[in-house]
Amino acid sequence: MPEVGDDGEDHLRRVTGAMVVLAILGIPIWGLLRSWAAAFVFAVGALASLAFWALHRVLTARMLTPSVRRRWLYGFLSLGKLALIALVLRGMMGWYPAEALPLSVGILLFVAGILLEALRLMFQKSEAIPPD
Repeated sequence: MPEVGDDGEDHLRRVTGAMVVLAILGIPIWGLLRSWAAAFVFAVGALASLAFWALHRVLTARMLTPSVRRRWLYGFLSLGKLALIALVLRGMMGWYPAEALPLSVGILLFVAGILLEALRLMFQKSEAIPPD
């Protein structure tokens, strides 16, 4: 029987894997269908999304503590995730203003990874033991 933390860690790994696969597939697709500048901007957005997700994993894991002060500290530090996205958006829109769509799609890869994991769970057979 797996421990409680193991199952959650598996989901996080699957979301990360889905994000990496989508990023690898998205770069040549944007390059071939739009432009290589769009592919570059998508790649930057995808890297920001992966950094956002990694920071989210670390901060959320550290928030799960009985200490209220630590929970507040890591909750406050989680605002850094939003600052990361804002900095990437601001910087890239200054350099590549015409490539807003590939950048936003790249940044939203973490949402796509979560949705893919949710779809996988939706169609997975339940292993729960029925009540007596």
